[in-house]
Amino acid sequence: MGRDRERTAVIFLRKNEVVEIHRRAIDEFGGSQGIRDEALLDSALVAAENRRWYEEADIAVCAATYAYHLTQAHAFLDGNKRVAAAASEVFLLVNGARLEASDDEMLDLFLGIAAGTRPRDEVEAWFQTHVVVAESR
Repeated sequence: MGRDRERTAVIFLRKNEVVEIHRRAIDEFGGSQGIRDEALLDSALVAAENRRWYEEADIAVCAATYAYHLTQAHAFLDGNKRVAAAASEVFLLVNGARLEASDDEMLDLFLGIAAGTRPRDEVEAWFQTHVVVAESR
């Protein structure tokens, strides 16, 4: 194989975990609980896995995919940007990485995604510059 590719297994978020992240965010910050469209949630979640398996995307791109698609899908009644931000950060943490960004940078990113002014490739580039992978990976 002539390519440098991460050989470690990637842990993807399960639907029940993302629903729990949403529940906790709504409990803490307010809003309406519940899923508005289950199919849109499923589609947003599988997008990150598809990027990994079909495009050999690294964890930064997969995290960006969670951020972008969970925000754009509006699968929950409320808190879609919050769940997208939290899910992308949890995904990174369980895969030995972290996001280095201020709250203001995160807010700007997710408001831009929601407004449609931050295209997916720009979101991916942002994550590539803000994700720090642990040395042991």
